[in-house]
Amino acid sequence: MGRHPECDVVLDNAAVSRQHAQILESHGSYFLEDMRSRNGTYLNEELLEGRKELQDGDLIRICDVTYRFDLNASASEIAIPRGNEPGTDGPTGVEFDQVDGSRIFILPDSFNEPEFESSSGTRRRAELPRPHDSRVIARPEVKLRGILEIARALGGQLEVDAVLPKLLSTLFNIFPLADQGFVLLKDSDSDKLKVKATQARGGTVADAVAVSMTVVRYVMKTGELVLSENISDDTRFKGSTSLSKMGVRSMMCVPLLDEDEDPLGVIQVVSRSERQSFDENDLDLLESLAMQASLAIQNARLHEEALERRAIERDLEFAKQVQMGFLPKSRPKVPGYIFGDYYEAALRVGGDYFDYIPLPDGRTAITIGDVAGKGMPAALLMARLYSSTRLQLLTSPTPAVAISRLNAEIASSGLGHRFITFLCLVLNPKTHELRIVNAGHLPPVLRSQNGTIQSFGKEHASLPLGIVPDLEYQEMSIQLVPNDTVIAFTDGATEAMSADKKIYGRPRLESLIASETGSIDATLQRITRELEAFAGDVANRDDLCLIGIRRSE
Repeated sequence: MGRHPECDVVLDNAAVSRQHAQILESHGSYFLEDMRSRNGTYLNEELLEGRKELQDGDLIRICDVTYRFDLNASASEIAIPRGNEPGTDGPTGVEFDQVDGSRIFILPDSFNEPEFESSSGTRRRAELPRPHDSRVIARPEVKLRGILEIARALGGQLEVDAVLPKLLSTLFNIFPLADQGFVLLKDSDSDKLKVKATQARGGTVADAVAVSMTVVRYVMKTGELVLSENISDDTRFKGSTSLSKMGVRSMMCVPLLDEDEDPLGVIQVVSRSERQSFDENDLDLLESLAMQASLAIQNARLHEEALERRAIERDLEFAKQVQMGFLPKSRPKVPGYIFGDYYEAALRVGGDYFDYIPLPDGRTAITIGDVAGKGMPAALLMARLYSSTRLQLLTSPTPAVAISRLNAEIASSGLGHRFITFLCLVLNPKTHELRIVNAGHLPPVLRSQNGTIQSFGKEHASLPLGIVPDLEYQEMSIQLVPNDTVIAFTDGATEAMSADKKIYGRPRLESLIASETGSIDATLQRITRELEAFAGDVANRDDLCLIGIRRSE
């Protein structure tokens, strides 16, 4: 089995090796062996290693070609395998979903597309020349009865995988001539066609369902209907023996159209009857039934999308609760000091972070950070930052060493190009010293009792965490006197945007802090109110985190 012309089974596909795999017989047992192929051989969807004995019903897959190993099949039951024969039009590009793949055979037949002089937007049927000009249209009562039967069968079905088998089963009741049928749908993510349902009259496993891909592609491309009353006399199938080998005599293929009349997929039914064949009456009825089926499919997809959104909402709500669990439950109780904080994520979860960490000798570390980006990826990195920061601050001799170690850990953790701006403040309430390490974060603001404002720590700031692994951070210190207030914040405070695309900016924030003489909580509340008023109805473009520290005595 391989691509070389001298193989017993030739697979005309560039992904297949010249000698890909072989089946060996020994004393009545059969074995499958991969011949060191480039893309491997799969037995029952497991990559084959070495040689394994074949069992009845095993599935052998080579690239996009699948065979079923059948010890008991007679010669009359052996059909063309799913895949390609020499001289065909290439890989099928069809995937199989929720169906028995052993009953599906892709036929590499050559379908000659008819030419029309149709106006733009017109969808015409691909009709055969008929021996007479009159067209037989399905009687209204027959069409209505069929539509009602489809409506009853599909009513209440809210899953696509439940709708389509029910659809085929009902079609077989409406069309007594139908011997085989299938439904293909276009996957909304990959645009690949997927076989979603198949049926054969009587449901026998040995009765393989024939899928004429060139007909399918034609219907998907044009949105037209195809009727062949007699395959053997149809000039469009001249030179093709695939359908004939499968015993197909008559065929109908119609598109399933969405609200914009773009094909969602196709329904194809075939008949093997030698005495009767599908005609215009059947085609007209199948077209009407396909319209009803398209509505059912779209409704089912909308329902599934709503369920997926609901599940995502539940997951996001749970993630929000988990993230909130990382944030401090209470503020530090430090004699002579008052703390305040505010946190709001732009999305359900965010990448801003802050924490209060008690250290030895009564010191308290106050940390604030901003992970690049927002949403779930930033929230996951924030969770990593929470635990790592606590470990490094509790085990390092100085804040600078702790942040240097934290940076090395973040940079080597394989998180890609994400980085974190980070600010660490370590307060010693005994000496009233505040030590600062700034890793690319916005410098905090110090407001003195007389209302003067100054930024500090900028001259010792370095790169954000996660950029240079071996970077050594520096620290500085300031002395806090009574009524000194320190405000630290993320860029959600300075980069808030108004409806007319103006930025709030740091000068405006510093002016607000200078004018506020109330408590820490009152100051933070006023900042958030001002930001909300400035942005108006514009949604938050970034997470927002504020921390306030005031020496009260």
